[in-house]
Amino acid sequence: VYSSTYELPWGKGRRWLTTGPAAMTLGGWSLGAILTLQAGSPDGLVTQVNTTNAFNGVQRVNLLRNPTLPKSERTLQRWFDTSAAVAPPAFSFGTAGRANLISPGLATLDLSIMKNHRFLERYNIQVRLEAFNSLNRVNLEDPGRALGAPTFGVITVARSARTLQAGLKFTF
Repeated sequence: VYSSTYELPWGKGRRWLTTGPAAMTLGGWSLGAILTLQAGSPDGLVTQVNTTNAFNGVQRVNLLRNPTLPKSERTLQRWFDTSAAVAPPAFSFGTAGRANLISPGLATLDLSIMKNHRFLERYNIQVRLEAFNSLNRVNLEDPGRALGAPTFGVITVARSARTLQAGLKFTF
């Protein structure tokens, strides 16, 4: 995650345009950005029904081969090789490890522009505009991991698209 704020260099108390109407109009502006780049998290494949008769909860699958597909073959309907996983026999544990796959990553750029207008020494009005996921990149959620479920290997949800927000704050 990279985060930054840049205060523009003009207006009262800045380098340029320190007095007059231009200082009041052009002063007090700030630009902000937050860049988030995350690799996907490790995920494991499980069965929809626990057949061990030993505990409650999810059970790992048996893997026949590595279920990871090359990036060029991944689609929303087939994020990993679903034929690489089978249910373990009754009364036995699955052979798969805890983390067989890497889920989709995350890449977002959030931007903001803000204006602070100070008056009478102790009052401030702040106007801000913010754009979350400003590039409107599709960031996918995890695929279905439960063998036997209709969503096994399928990505059905994406994170939020671009969101715009405006705010007004008065401090005294």
